This record gives sequence, structure tokens and C-alpha cells, in this order.
Amino acid sequence: MRFNKEKLIASAIQAASKTRSRIPKIFFDHENFEAYNTIFSNVEIVDVHAHIGHDKDGHGINEQNFINQMKITHINKAIVFPLNEPSTHNFSKLNDRIYEFYKKYPDNIIPFFRLNPKTKWRKEHEKRVLQGFMGIKLHPRSQDFGIASSHARKIYEMAEKNRLPVLIHAGFGLENIANDIKKVADAFPNLRLILGHSAFVDFENTVKAIGKNDNVLFDTSTLRIFDLLNLMNTLEYTKIVFGSDIPYYDFDLALEMVVDTAIICNKNPSQIKAILGGNILKWFK
Repeated sequence: MRFNKEKLIASAIQAASKTRSRIPKIFFDHENFEAYNTIFSNVEIVDVHAHIGHDKDGHGINEQNFINQMKITHINKAIVFPLNEPSTHNFSKLNDRIYEFYKKYPDNIIPFFRLNPKTKWRKEHEKRVLQGFMGIKLHPRSQDFGIASSHARKIYEMAEKNRLPVLIHAGFGLENIANDIKKVADAFPNLRLILGHSAFVDFENTVKAIGKNDNVLFDTSTLRIFDLLNLMNTLEYTKIVFGSDIPYYDFDLALEMVVDTAIICNKNPSQIKAILGGNILKWFK
């Protein structure tokens, strides 16, 4: 059989091209190429912290741009909820928008509805549960309530009853939140909590308080690099989930930071895959 050098080279180039195509273009560090290849092979990437709409602070993104960016960055699914839009009181119309987005892209969008605990929210809660929403977003800074307040506790109670995870803002604008988070986790032992921004404002105390709780996950959204390093080096990989906080961060920047930081912190490809999607997907099986 004659050795066909040109055909062999062409085949190798084609194989390399296919390998490279499944790795998001932002990943160009040749030293980590083998790791990237393993990480992005048969991985389902889920962003647990994403918004659509237009916030009071000027940040915004529409549905089509959101989906386009997901495709470019190879994000498979995203937990999506409303931003804090101007003149927002009870989030009903904004939750409608999330529902329409989910109906259009059911394979990509995991819908969470947003509530204001200080309003009459029960009908809204019931409506969204019947529509098949898969979780709740709460923002104690924007809606000015305490994490362990009586207003919020009523929502936790309903979420626990309906097995709906609650993603709660635990970042900028807050401080000394570890004790309140522990109060919630203790009072509602079956409630699943995602701590937005990994409670970086009170991280060490939060980890001591509930870091080993199986029903609490820490998301990576908008963490600064030293906070991300601290997160990766402190918690078990099973407690960490990938989040971007789009439109405040882009998908690609958030993804690059998480993957490269995890590699620096000696997480292996299977552990990184869990952070990128496996850990959160267990909650929706």
C-alpha cells in the first residue's frame, strides 16, 4: 500500500480543525490546548446567572443578541431572569418576557422568575409555577429587603415546597450576610440556594457558615480574579457553578476567567466540566 503523505497531512489538518472548532475562540493559550480539548469535548455549559432587558443603571441586552452570544461562546443553556428595569414594581411583565423567551428557545433557556418580597407576589408565584418556571431570582439590594427578613422567608417557604431553587444576589451593595444566609439555610433545610457572586462580600464567613451544605451553590458571576482564585482554592469543585451576569460581563470573558483560573488551581478537566454545567444540571434532573 502506497504511503500518501499529502492525504495524511490533509486528514490531520481536518482532525485538528474539528478539535479546534469545539473550543471557543477566546481560548488561545497553546500551553493549555490539551486541557481545553478535553474540557470542551462532550461538555454542556450552563450559565447560571444571566439577564435580558434593560436595567435602571443602563446595562441591557435583548433576546437575539443574547442567543447570538450564546452560540459564539458555545454556551448550551442559561438560567435567565429579568433585570431591575425602570418603574418596576412586581416584575410581572418582565417575567412574561422571560416566558416568551423560554418558549422560543426551550432547549437553551432555563427560566427563573423574579419577585419583590415587599409586594403582593403570591399570584405571580402561582402563575409562574404553573407555567413551568424552574426557579426564582431575589435581589435584596435592589428591592431593599433583608436576606432573612420575614418578607423573604415567605418566598423561601414556597420555593422549598415547590422544589424551586432560589438565586439570591449576594454581592455588591451588601455586607455581613453570612449569618442571614445561615438562618435561611437552617430554617429551610430542603431549599436549594444559589449564591450570586459567591457571597464575595462576606465570603470567608459564608463558607464557614454553610460551605458544606449540599443545597447551596456558589456562582462565579462578576468575581474579580483574586476572588475567583480564593473561591477555587477554598471550596470543593462540587460547590461551584459558572455564571456570567451578562450584560454586566460577556459570556466569553466570564468563561475564559473561570476555565483558566480553574486550570491554574489544578482542577482537572472532569472537575471543570462539573463547574461549567454538571453541578447545576443535577438540580434539574
